Amino acid sequence: MNFAILDIEATGGKKGTEKIIDIAIYQFDGEKVTDQFASMVNPEREIDKFVQNLTGITQKMVRRAPKFHELAKRIVEITKDCVIVGHGVDFDYRMLRQEFQSLGYNFEHKTLDTLTLSHQFLPNLETYSLGKLCKNLGIPLADRHRAAGDTRATLELFKILLKKDKTKNIIKAFGQNDPKSKQQISKLLQLQRNLPTQSGIYYYLDADGKIFYLQAARNIQRSVNQDFTNTSKKSLHIQTRVKEVHFEITGSFFIALLMQMEEEINHQNLIKNKQNYFKFGLFLNPTRIEKLNTTEGIPFLIFPTKNKAYKALDSCETTEENLGNNEEISQGLKNITSNENHFILIDKGRTAEEKSFIEIEKNEILGFGFFKFYNQLEETSVRHAILVPVTSQEITPALVRSWLNFHHFKQKISFKPGENIKLPKENDRKRSKNFR
Repeated sequence: MNFAILDIEATGGKKGTEKIIDIAIYQFDGEKVTDQFASMVNPEREIDKFVQNLTGITQKMVRRAPKFHELAKRIVEITKDCVIVGHGVDFDYRMLRQEFQSLGYNFEHKTLDTLTLSHQFLPNLETYSLGKLCKNLGIPLADRHRAAGDTRATLELFKILLKKDKTKNIIKAFGQNDPKSKQQISKLLQLQRNLPTQSGIYYYLDADGKIFYLQAARNIQRSVNQDFTNTSKKSLHIQTRVKEVHFEITGSFFIALLMQMEEEINHQNLIKNKQNYFKFGLFLNPTRIEKLNTTEGIPFLIFPTKNKAYKALDSCETTEENLGNNEEISQGLKNITSNENHFILIDKGRTAEEKSFIEIEKNEILGFGFFKFYNQLEETSVRHAILVPVTSQEITPALVRSWLNFHHFKQKISFKPGENIKLPKENDRKRSKNFR
């Protein structure tokens, strides 16, 4: 089985208009590199200043470089019969398809994401960026954010991940050449097209039009790509069963999580979701940090990783050493308990012109909604008319405490129940750093 490990740097700019400026590809047979190729590319357009600062690639450096159409044949040759492998591969693959499409050529391959595999085989790390993974695994990383340097590092990471795959599920899944497998690849590629990169919730429907799986995501496109390239038993079942992908953009990841909680109540016989964002809880009496759903009781705080749980304890003057001391814990946690009974959180909306809000009373989430005009938020009757109620309240106090203290949102506004909200005047909002 051959793999084409690659990395691409692009000009930046609006999605669909970017052009490749640097590309490197290593052909790998699972044991050794069998071919390699690297080149800068003349994009025939300006490179964004941010990209120039990040990569060190300037307009002058690409002026005499070959144009993409001059490299296209070599890229087709080195990737022939290969699975495309990259770290966050959906971007690299989209860029190649986009460039080939402009030449009237349909570039279509199966892809494999080392970012997804790293989550699977290297669990509970705080971050999975290529730079941090290389540091944690002792992989040399020279020429960061240049195609050749990042490709070499991705190759070494992929070798480690292949060794960790003791059951050889990666090779088994991507080594199939029967017609049914090719049809499935084509189906999954088609289902991934035109998915948004915003936060939201997505749904998988089967041949009968029934929802059998749903998931909140910070980036819908990336999460679906991970589902379709993962080689776990559950993912392979999803890949076979899925016939349609539906999605709903929320802008706010907090709202996506709330929607997932509500949808799981409303839909029966869903495939059990083991990829919930929050995996660990701080429980009291006795005080301990444990995985959710593996212990009795309701958590006081919830976290995506154990590392973040311990960091949060540090921030409220509580340490791992005094976890067993409930009196010290209670004193340390006083600082993160809100004294405000009624407030709303304002965050990103589904479009640039829109914002979202979540209304909270006594640590219970009343509901969420979206608004474009501030009178919709200020007047109680109007706000409640557009509010989508939240009925699942089992862990919402823990969710509220955790989100308020350890996650990002645009603005928090407190008020008394029944009163209209008093927002800053328009000119004050424009000047406010907290309202943007």
